[in-house]
Amino acid sequence: MKSKFVLVLFFLMAISSSVYAAKTAFDEYIIGPGDVLEIIVWKEPDFTRDATVRPDGRITLPLIDDVMAAGKTPMQLKEEIQKKLQEYIDLPVVTVIVKEINSKFYYMIGEIKSPGAYSLSKPMTILQALAVAGGFTEWANKDKIMVLRFKEGKRIVLHFSYEQAVKGKDINDFNLMPDDIVLVP
Repeated sequence: MKSKFVLVLFFLMAISSSVYAAKTAFDEYIIGPGDVLEIIVWKEPDFTRDATVRPDGRITLPLIDDVMAAGKTPMQLKEEIQKKLQEYIDLPVVTVIVKEINSKFYYMIGEIKSPGAYSLSKPMTILQALAVAGGFTEWANKDKIMVLRFKEGKRIVLHFSYEQAVKGKDINDFNLMPDDIVLVP
């Protein structure tokens, strides 16, 4: 009986490690300006607070002043805050929680019913983005949709055909990235 339990436990551990091995762009959240963070310092209520990441990417905390938050994961920021607090607190234990995502957007323009900026707080495909924006106007060219994206400092153009996608052919429905512009001519 004990060996069956060990075998099942080993199997579950193998499955869970393979699930974590398949990472996507949304697995490691990168903090950005406008995000609201909850900084918790265990057993230190004077240091525990919410902090909004300023446009310059920093947050301000008691005694340690400005800390660069933008461009870091919550775990990286936690480690930096813990290191800086060691001057004032013995063995600080810090938790960083992203309470509000306000720094990631994609933009919908052209012949759609509701153009504008949309929050990218979870993975979003082009088809999902078109649905959120209310669909097309009557003059939309659904076969020539473009996604404008910055990659390595250059603007690239990715093409998407709604007509092909709804026919079940050549479905290239990919995830949008922060600052993508979906252009529906």
